[in-house]
Amino acid sequence: MVSLLWGTATLRHDGSSHVGSRSALSSSQIIPGPRRRGAICARMLGITRGSREGAAAPLEASLKQCGRATQWSAALQLLREGIQSGLKVFPGHYIATVSACRKGGEWQRALSLLSEMWEAKMEPNVISYSAGISACQKGGQWQQALALLSEMWDSNVEPDVIIYSAGISACEKSGQWQRAMALLSIMLEAKLRPDVASYNAGISACGIGEQWQRALALFSDILEAKLEPDLICYNAGISSCEKGGQWRRALALFSEMWEAKLSPDVVSYSAGISACEKSEQWQWALALLRQMRQAKVHPNIISYSAGISACRKGGQWQRALALLSEMSGSKLGPDVVSYSAGISACEKGRAVAAGSGAAQRDVGGEVGSRRHLQL
Repeated sequence: MVSLLWGTATLRHDGSSHVGSRSALSSSQIIPGPRRRGAICARMLGITRGSREGAAAPLEASLKQCGRATQWSAALQLLREGIQSGLKVFPGHYIATVSACRKGGEWQRALSLLSEMWEAKMEPNVISYSAGISACQKGGQWQQALALLSEMWDSNVEPDVIIYSAGISACEKSGQWQRAMALLSIMLEAKLRPDVASYNAGISACGIGEQWQRALALFSDILEAKLEPDLICYNAGISSCEKGGQWRRALALFSEMWEAKLSPDVVSYSAGISACEKSEQWQWALALLRQMRQAKVHPNIISYSAGISACRKGGQWQRALALLSEMSGSKLGPDVVSYSAGISACEKGRAVAAGSGAAQRDVGGEVGSRRHLQL
């Protein structure tokens, strides 16, 4: 199963896709330059200047506070000052700093800190791995996320549901649906019960990979596992149907949402309208737009553009122009896609009208000739 995750790639194929490449980032690269950080950071830095033994707990609290404030650079500076002052640094300090980097989208720095933990003979645990994999997931680095998972297995550290979900999400963001499905299978083999977040990422990955059948199969698995699909799950399912041109199934998911007392949002409606547009179902596309207005959900550019394109494909140029006018009235300025669809609808309508007029002239001329002959 692990080979399925990686395919032909290797953990060290470019010297940087594996956490083991600990020389990729030097310590000097992750120390931020001097910058103003505000009063909150000044107070935190003051904590580290106290006694070395008594400052360990306040330092960890300060690092966590930096993470909550998304001040990853301040967290790094605090950690560096603590180390340089001779303060005894514990795994919790590194984990808090890795978490701060994760929240700031600094996945390279998060991995570099994990490498420092190894070098300092601190064995990373589930919490530190979770922060590192989540950082890779946020940065769209699926290779790095899977490399960390491989490290966990090699170190006999068992990943939990949160870690697997982050790995699946990392694969989903990069369109790696096969690897996302493989991770779901590994979870089940490990006797772990995927949660809704795990399934959501898997369904979305299958949708990106245009694997709508697999996406709907995962949706069924959620119900069989006695889990309740949330709005994100339904949106991922509708989007998968949209990419696969399955407009009827997309509308069926809408019905299930309403039965589950969930309110579709602009993402739900936009995906449903796009599904109808792709299958040239302009009546259903406009019906969903009407439902949006009734539900007080404001259409966005994607919703309008899909509706206009559906009208274009159905030869409904008047309705296409009406939607363009509605867009302008809603202060959404039509974009190039919207205008292009509207212009194309008008051109198609003009061609139909011209063809109809020519046909009428031909028929009229033919009837006139016959009358002349009869006379």
